[in-house]
Amino acid sequence: MFAPKWEKALHRAAIQQRDANAVRAVANEHAEARQSAALLETLMGALPVNDVARVRQLLGWLWDGGYDPAADVFMTRYLPGAGLALEVAPGITVELPLTRDAVGLALAEAHQSAGDVVAACDVVEQVTPSTVAAVSLAELYAEQGRWQEVIALTDGVTNEDEATMFLLVQRAAALRQTGSPGAAREALKEALRLRSRPAELRHRALIERAYTYLAENKRAMARKDLEKVLAENSTYPGLAEAMAELPPS
Repeated sequence: MFAPKWEKALHRAAIQQRDANAVRAVANEHAEARQSAALLETLMGALPVNDVARVRQLLGWLWDGGYDPAADVFMTRYLPGAGLALEVAPGITVELPLTRDAVGLALAEAHQSAGDVVAACDVVEQVTPSTVAAVSLAELYAEQGRWQEVIALTDGVTNEDEATMFLLVQRAAALRQTGSPGAAREALKEALRLRSRPAELRHRALIERAYTYLAENKRAMARKDLEKVLAENSTYPGLAEAMAELPPS
């Protein structure tokens, strides 16, 4: 195998031993290996143990340096089919090929986990526009109360899959927050059109519709939606808070 010393060392650490600590040691010894090693350490070590600080350090360095795994000779030679499973929003997990966009989205999730929503937004706004990026961005905009941007981002979205259903629920929340409960209900009608969608997403949509009904003073209808969620999952995040908004029965 006529490969450079660093490449042999990284191959041994990452492919043969599958040892994140060994990968880091190679990076410390061989400057040529550092970008590949940073990505590999993230995938093999930092992400699996949810070491958010280390993910931010490694992927932040790669992102700022313009790194693209698709142009990384080591990655394309030895791990051409590698990918990344990433939860871009509650209930939305996607399998991404290793590209610069994947690095950016993973970095943004780490920033968000650390509470740095502004940094997360800055990164996602730089990735190639896609449904996955829109899901991440819609959630980040909503966290900041940037409702008009959520509305603009979700214009024209229909319920084609789990990701677009999530976007419709975010759109409904934005429309409600900006004083358009009728339009919010239309978005939720589309979101809830298909009963085959995961229960977690349906429950999220029902809770949002309950808030919309409350905004219209339709308390009985709000209670009905919340009781549907209560009957299926009494511990669903946000349900207790929504129930507390109901008037005494």
